[in-house]
Amino acid sequence: MERAERIHGKLQVSGILVMLGLLVEAICLLWSRPIAFVIFASLGGLLIAAGVLFFLYSLVSSSSSKQIHDN
Repeated sequence: MERAERIHGKLQVSGILVMLGLLVEAICLLWSRPIAFVIFASLGGLLIAAGVLFFLYSLVSSSSSKQIHDN
């Protein structure tokens, strides 16, 4: 049960990162300055990419720890 709680927390963190990235990008769409595109592409993209990569890492680390515990 502890493993399920641990992966649940990791998935929540990755979801929060993706939501923050989408929020940054949505705010930048309302802003009509040239710097808005830079923030949209860099900060928003970085947050979304970090959320996706952390999500994938949490899936891989959970399956590898399951294999170690099964042996």
